[in-house]
Amino acid sequence: MIDHDGLYHQLYSHPQMMADLVRQFVNEPWVADLDLDRMEPVKSKFHVPGLPKRESDVIWRIPLRSGADVYLLFMLEFQSEPDRWMILRVLVYMCLLWLQLIHEKKIPSSGPLPPLFPVVLHNGDSPWLTPVRLKDLIGLPEGSPLWCYQPDGQFFLIDEGRFPKADLEKRDSLSSLVFMVEQCASPEALPALAEAIITWLTDHPEFAELRQVMAAMLVNAMTSLGVDQPELVNNSINLLEVPTMLQTRMEAWKNQWKNQKKQEWRQEWYQEWHQEWHQEGHQEGAASFLLRLLQRRFGTLSESTIQRVQAADQSTLEMWGDRILDAQSLDEIFLG
Repeated sequence: MIDHDGLYHQLYSHPQMMADLVRQFVNEPWVADLDLDRMEPVKSKFHVPGLPKRESDVIWRIPLRSGADVYLLFMLEFQSEPDRWMILRVLVYMCLLWLQLIHEKKIPSSGPLPPLFPVVLHNGDSPWLTPVRLKDLIGLPEGSPLWCYQPDGQFFLIDEGRFPKADLEKRDSLSSLVFMVEQCASPEALPALAEAIITWLTDHPEFAELRQVMAAMLVNAMTSLGVDQPELVNNSINLLEVPTMLQTRMEAWKNQWKNQKKQEWRQEWYQEWHQEWHQEGHQEGAASFLLRLLQRRFGTLSESTIQRVQAADQSTLEMWGDRILDAQSLDEIFLG
């Protein structure tokens, strides 16, 4: 698969994409004061004297309409299980960012520290149920005099999995489409999603440079859902080719899935068959079992059909049993 973490870095290193995420998924009243059209990227590699080099995910400096700046620290969390200690990592990077700004003299020696807004985007399998505030992890009773000495802080959580599909479909947002791709549980839904992404990007040309990234995300989704990934040249694919490519591979996937289900069904069939065989006697048990399957598939059987099955030998019963999965009618079962 194409590097999943890297794709998200590319997406949210794009200013319009970051603004899209904030406008759509940060439901805070002060967001209206952010001048998202003038946001600027900040290097995320910290080199503070006396401390090890560290690298964060994505950082943006966003001017406030009322003056000053806010630094948005954007962190990606892709583990299937939420990280209980995530707030500690967030606080480390917040302190490193402040120290870096001081070291680079971007903060006046007598000036205040700029406010930071840490955002964690989680797309793991499990919902995020662990604390987002440091206070909730510290083992002190309410009212303890030690609280005044404890650091505090929290992050804003965007948990992709908690947004229902109906909610995402209502939003005019590329981030919503990204979340829908991540939530997609069936390969059959991917072609329509690819078409929706193409339409959205056509209507929003300022996002045009993300076409390749979105194509790669669809290819990743296809692979994770068990559909064969196409051969890529230099890890690239044309987004406009994705719907056709998906449709072609969907047919192969359906046939593969159908054959797999056939094999699973046959194993169950023969297991039950042999159980009946020993319980009721060889021929009678197999015929009785086949009659039950035929009735379950096609409804009430005629007396002539019942007599025909009861009179058949073992090899004929097995041949008819193999046809149950594909046959559209009783006539196709008994053909030939």
